[in-house]
Amino acid sequence: MTAALEGYEPDRAPEAARTDSELIADALTGHGSAFAELASRHRRYVNNLCHRFFRDAEMVRDLAQESFTKAFGALASYRAEMPFIGWLRAIVINVCYDELRRRQRRPEELVGSFTSSECNWLDLVSDATPEQIVAAAEERNEAHNLAHRLLAMLRPEDRMVLTLKDSEDLSVAEIAAHLGWSEAKVKIRAFRARRLLRKQADRILAGRGTRSRSELL
Repeated sequence: MTAALEGYEPDRAPEAARTDSELIADALTGHGSAFAELASRHRRYVNNLCHRFFRDAEMVRDLAQESFTKAFGALASYRAEMPFIGWLRAIVINVCYDELRRRQRRPEELVGSFTSSECNWLDLVSDATPEQIVAAAEERNEAHNLAHRLLAMLRPEDRMVLTLKDSEDLSVAEIAAHLGWSEAKVKIRAFRARRLLRKQADRILAGRGTRSRSELL
């Protein structure tokens, strides 16, 4: 189990609540309420994972619902040797990845779209590492918005790798398994993602006439 799931606890249920495996078995026999209970138990985690890729609350809800719908349709393929939450996570990742590719925009369309409050965080952009920029999405709203806008400038493949590695704390092997890539490709993409994120941050600074990084030091 990855560090991202270590310490993860599904939403609390009564002491007599059935296990995930028991709910899955019931769902496979046609008991829709069993899967509804399973979805309710893990919805918070799924929403949080979707939120790492998309800011819009309605989009997050839609993607979470799509993930559960696909999970229900594929439930017969689930194998008990894998924790259900890990299996579900793979589905959520692919749903978000498909949406990132569908919504891909050119970086130059995003450079000028920052609000004044987000621009207060350009010092973060100037000095932070890509890992810190990703982490900022978990903190104050302005940093969260800025981090998402920066990540939106990356290709879907680069954004997916960077977020899964630095925010979900998945290993190279786990990312490769989720995306169907070789481990070498994941490593290359992670390197490129960090380099491109740094480049896009510099473009924002230059595009807004902000002082260069050397002037800020």
